[in-house]
Amino acid sequence: MVAQHQSPPSANQNPSSSSSKRAYHVGGISVEFPYQPYGTQLAFMGRVISTLERAQREGHCHALLESPTGTGKSLSLLCSTLAWQQTQKLKNQYANLTLSEPDPEAMIYPNPIIGHGGGFVPETKPSRNLLAGVTESTSQAAPSSKAQQMKLAPTIFYASRTHSQISQVVREYRKTGYRVPMAILASRKRYCTNETVNRSGNIDEKCKLLTKNPEGGCSYFKNVEKLKDHASLQKGGCHEVHDIEDLVKVGNVVEGCPYYAARLMAEKAQLVFCPYSYVINPIVRRAMDIDIQGAILVLDEAHNIEDIARDAVSVDLNEDALQKLQTELRQVCSGDAMIYQPLYKMTQDLLSWMERKKSKLEMREFQQFYSCWTGDQALRELQEANITQLSFPILLDCAQKVLHQRLNIGFDCFCLAASQQYLFSSCFFL
Repeated sequence: MVAQHQSPPSANQNPSSSSSKRAYHVGGISVEFPYQPYGTQLAFMGRVISTLERAQREGHCHALLESPTGTGKSLSLLCSTLAWQQTQKLKNQYANLTLSEPDPEAMIYPNPIIGHGGGFVPETKPSRNLLAGVTESTSQAAPSSKAQQMKLAPTIFYASRTHSQISQVVREYRKTGYRVPMAILASRKRYCTNETVNRSGNIDEKCKLLTKNPEGGCSYFKNVEKLKDHASLQKGGCHEVHDIEDLVKVGNVVEGCPYYAARLMAEKAQLVFCPYSYVINPIVRRAMDIDIQGAILVLDEAHNIEDIARDAVSVDLNEDALQKLQTELRQVCSGDAMIYQPLYKMTQDLLSWMERKKSKLEMREFQQFYSCWTGDQALRELQEANITQLSFPILLDCAQKVLHQRLNIGFDCFCLAASQQYLFSSCFFL
C-alpha cells in the first residue's frame, strides 16, 4: 500500500465536538477519528480498509492511493490501518477463545470453579484464526520470530523518505485515539548516546566492536533492557507515543542504548515507523532482523519509491575502493586462501577491466564520461572481467563466507574490516 504527498490535516478542519475518540463506520468497521472527517477522508479510509480486507481474503493486495495536498492523508492512513488492525485483534481473540479445546480433566470436576474452570484450557498451539489469508497465504514459510507468531494481527510498517517526515507522522499519530506498542527504527548515527562512539570516525564499526566485547564494552548497551522497559515508554507513559528525540532523551537519563532498545521494541511492536530502505532493501532488512511477511506496508510519499528501489539494487564501485579491498584481501589470503584468493583475483580482474575501459568512455555531460549498456551488453562486459555464469556462484559462496566469518570467529582473528564486508554485501546483494 502506498500513498503520495504526505501532509497534515487541513488547518480549517475542526475537532469533533465530543472527543478525540469519536467513531465513524467506514467499510464495515468502526474508525476513531479526531476530527469531523471530510468526504474525501472517508473515501480514502474506505479504500484502505477494502484493500486490507481483500488482502485478508486473497493473501495479498496492493493499493496506490492519491489525494490532494492538505487533505490529511497521513492521519487517514493511520486511523484506518490501526482501526482495521484493532478489529482483527478482537476477532482473533474471540476466535482463539471459542476454538479452544475442552480439557478432559474438566470432566472430573463438575464445579467450574475447580480445576480449569468451565472446561477450557489455554492453548499450547495457535488455533485457527481469521488472519490465515494474511499471515499464511503470503508465504508458506513461518515467521522468523516468536513475537510474530504470537501477534493477533499483522504489524504495520509505516515507511517514509526522511526522518523529519517520520517525525511529522508521529505527531499525527499523537492526535489519534489509538495507542499500540510502537517503535521507530533509525541508524546508530541518529540514536547513539555514547560520546566515545560518536567521536569516532566510524560509528557503526566502533559500536559493533564495543557490543561484541564481553569485558569492557559499551555501558549504554548493557542498559538496553532498562531503557526498553522504562515506565515512560509503557502504556499510559508520557512517551508512549515517542519520537527519536524522545527515546534519546530517556536513553540519556537511564544511560541506555536507544538504537538497540528501538530494535528490541520493534520485535513486539504493532506499529513500526522507519525509512523506506528498512523495508525495501533486503540487505538492510536482514541486518535489522525485520520480518515483513504478512505485514501491512504503508509507503508514504510514494513518488520517491522508484528512485529508492533503484538505489536498493544498485552499487557504486570506484578504483580507490577496489584498490583498498585488494590490499586487504592480499593480507588475509594467507589465512584462508580458499575463501579469499578467488575474491582477490576478482578485484584484480575488475581493476584491469576498468583500466582498459577508461579510454573508451564517452563524454555525455559536462566533464562526465561514462558508457551505457543494455542487459546483454553488461553481461558481456562482466565476462571480459572474468565474472561469468560459471565463476559467479563460486564468488558468491566466498563472499557469503566472508560476511559470516565475523559472526563465527572473534574480533581478534584476522579478517576483513567491516567497511570491506559491506562492500561485498552491496556487490552481491547479500
